[in-house]
Amino acid sequence: MQVGYFTMNGLHNARPDDLGRALEERGFDSLWVGDHPQIPVSRKTPYPAGGEMPEHYKHLADPFVSLSMAAAVTKTLKLGFAVALPLEREVFATAKAVATLDRLSGGRVLFGVGVGWNQEEFELSGSKVPWSKRYSGLKDCSMALRALWMQDEAAYQGTYYQFEKVWSYPKPLQQPWPPIYLGVAGKIGSGHAAEWGDGWFPMDMGTNNFESKLKHFRASLQTLGRDPAKVNISVLAFYPDVTLDKLKQYRDMGVNRVVISGPSHNEAAPLPVMDHYAKLISALG
Repeated sequence: MQVGYFTMNGLHNARPDDLGRALEERGFDSLWVGDHPQIPVSRKTPYPAGGEMPEHYKHLADPFVSLSMAAAVTKTLKLGFAVALPLEREVFATAKAVATLDRLSGGRVLFGVGVGWNQEEFELSGSKVPWSKRYSGLKDCSMALRALWMQDEAAYQGTYYQFEKVWSYPKPLQQPWPPIYLGVAGKIGSGHAAEWGDGWFPMDMGTNNFESKLKHFRASLQTLGRDPAKVNISVLAFYPDVTLDKLKQYRDMGVNRVVISGPSHNEAAPLPVMDHYAKLISALG
């Protein structure tokens, strides 16, 4: 089982090049960063965790630039999006940015995607997908991206995304495409992950029924005729709740990767946490 690290990726956080180098030195397999292209000052959508939206949402840096900096100073560290919001981005620019990062990094991109939680943000982006159809829209967008990554003269005719033949280069180094991990939950979201995702990237908020959710997800894969062993399970879990025993539990459940969300509010904060988990990574064997 692999262990990764998540940062919200604000400019007041540790620099992504410094963070990436430190993670690779300590045996982490991946660095994951958040994405919100913009945050409207005025909104009616409640923050999912309750209370006020955390201040760090206002200060997120661009994930493509940040992961490029991490890629430049590392050799093996995977570059994860946790999660990108492709419905809020232009599809041709997204395809080119992901493919360029994947090729220049030597095929290290893990393209986590989601639908977001902020309706006002979603609508401000000018997305061609209605908010009420965002899950099916994410599938449509992802299929369009796959066409752009796979086909020499790429064309696609979907519900929300349509285009005639175009050249879209470079192609990603990973073929047929960089793995798409669905960072979605609930019945609708997990259903989409089971149907067409290369991986599932749920949060474990410390509830007691995570193992049952995982069993249900794998049963859904089998019902759809998919081999559960071929669908990566990467779980976002939270410091300090993740102990060595908890990591072993994830491993015994068949989880492929645990991504630790640790403190990242300033440059120094992650280092003791990374050192702590480096010892646990070694203990996992």
